[in-house]
Amino acid sequence: MNSEAPIGVFDSGIGGLTVLEAIRQVLPGENYIYLGDTARVPYGNRTSQTIIRYATSCARQLVDRGVKAIVIACNTASAHALEALRKTFDIPIFGVITPVSEMAARLTQTQCIGVIGTRATISSGAYTTAIHTYAPDAKVYGLACPLFVPLVEEGWSNSQVAGMVVHEYLKNLLDNIHSESDLTLDTLILGCTHYPVLKSRIAEALASLGQHVQLCDCGQATAQVLLQSLNQSQLRANRGLGSVNYLVTDDPAQLSAIGRSFMREPPKNVEHIDIV
Repeated sequence: MNSEAPIGVFDSGIGGLTVLEAIRQVLPGENYIYLGDTARVPYGNRTSQTIIRYATSCARQLVDRGVKAIVIACNTASAHALEALRKTFDIPIFGVITPVSEMAARLTQTQCIGVIGTRATISSGAYTTAIHTYAPDAKVYGLACPLFVPLVEEGWSNSQVAGMVVHEYLKNLLDNIHSESDLTLDTLILGCTHYPVLKSRIAEALASLGQHVQLCDCGQATAQVLLQSLNQSQLRANRGLGSVNYLVTDDPAQLSAIGRSFMREPPKNVEHIDIV
């Protein structure tokens, strides 16, 4: 396999840009192809079979463009389609759930781990299962935060409204934990790719609630796993600074506009593609 080939990253929509951004901070010399399946977002309300079919079509687009590895920058697709894609394609494929779950299990001292995400991610139980692989005795408390995604996509992440909403959700999470146990939350997984945009708001809210909590970002955790894999397989590119090609299945202008909240350099020259 060619070490100079690009890395493919796909998501059901736009949130995966935070994963791409985290990976580029760790591996700036790589070229990337980002595919946002914006015509079929969200995946969370689909059946498992449909999610696998959508994810397979996205992965095939990237494989046909010669990528050397694929990152599924989507919690829902990682939960439902990772193993199916690994059986279908003969290149390394990474999800976002396992790396950040391992990170949280390694960091926690109190064995009390929180997970915030979309309703679909929390109800799937995927994070609880993954965390218990690494920390069988850990108590995992999940909370769906459905208002976070629209706040981010409206560009309101730094607003007073965002601060109030984040505070209320996290207060509810802490109240749930305290009603069930005497454990102290010390680790929180940001279980949706939109949520790193709200990281400072989340940290502020936790501090105001008297909690000292380590935040685990799935993009950062996945970037470290990808780095280790490329080094071990000698597939890391040898160039100064790589580039990104952006593909979407719906309106390219939407990715460029909303992407400003997700990345230091907003997406440019976004290409529309049709996939089945």
